[in-house]
Amino acid sequence: MLKRALGKSGLEVGVLALGTMNFGSDWHGSGLVDEAGARVLVDVAAEAGVNLIDTADIYGYGAAESLLGKILKGRRGKFLIATKVRAHMLPGDPASGGLSAKHIGTGLDASLKRLKTDHVDLFMPHYADPDVPIEESLEAFAHAQRQGKARVLGCSNFPPDLVRTCLAWAGKKRPRFEFNEVQLSLAAPGGAADLAKLHAEAGVSALAWSPLGGGFLSGKYRGAARAEGRRKDPEKAYPPLPEARLSGLVELLEKAAALEGLTPAQTALGWVIGKPFMAAAVVGARTPAQLRECLAARPLSPAVQSLLDRGAAVVAR
Repeated sequence: MLKRALGKSGLEVGVLALGTMNFGSDWHGSGLVDEAGARVLVDVAAEAGVNLIDTADIYGYGAAESLLGKILKGRRGKFLIATKVRAHMLPGDPASGGLSAKHIGTGLDASLKRLKTDHVDLFMPHYADPDVPIEESLEAFAHAQRQGKARVLGCSNFPPDLVRTCLAWAGKKRPRFEFNEVQLSLAAPGGAADLAKLHAEAGVSALAWSPLGGGFLSGKYRGAARAEGRRKDPEKAYPPLPEARLSGLVELLEKAAALEGLTPAQTALGWVIGKPFMAAAVVGARTPAQLRECLAARPLSPAVQSLLDRGAAVVAR
């Protein structure tokens, strides 16, 4: 699998990574994957050359990390593990989440215990916390790296200006954020220009979550007879998308797929990983067939990439 540098960290990641949001729970309606199914998905990913597995403490309130820890026993060294901290692990308990120094430390230790490892390779805040001074959070993340519990630091869902604030704090003497994991797809392309600018300015890479728009860009949810799955009910589907005004984009995607000899899902992923600032697109699946289809994606021809860029520009307006 094609690999890309992760910021200036020295690590290289495959351009397609395995997401685990549905390991051990039906998180956000993503379709429960039990232990047997998760083992098969990890095997399929390994066979395809995937070296990065993305998870978070909040997925299933620890279920995804716990299941991943069991599955990776005996082969931990074959994968890079990314996890996140921030969300409240006990609903209604403010102390069970946030980006205070205390919670970052205890949250990471809890993740390491569930993952059955002494370190994670990528560690990030899941989203910003306006109630905690950013300097406190950044020092706690830097401390985790100095302890050897986190190899590379990054962030998730941070606006560009906040990433720049974090980089300025780090300067040349402190550990810095090497990546930002954000929602990016043809159906939600709005952040692409900012990500490209950050990459050009500071070498910060991007990771994309929901690169298929929660399955919308697979094409199976078009028309009145919608397929079963996480977007069966568009009013409750995650992530939320303005599906009604995206029908033209899906038609364009299908034409582009025919030109490339790929499926719509593979073509949508190809557009994401075709961006030079993109280190990896994180793909999840319920079945081995779905995952194999996604992992067969590749960067698109320049002509088709440009065609879809124009379609995405219309969506982003």
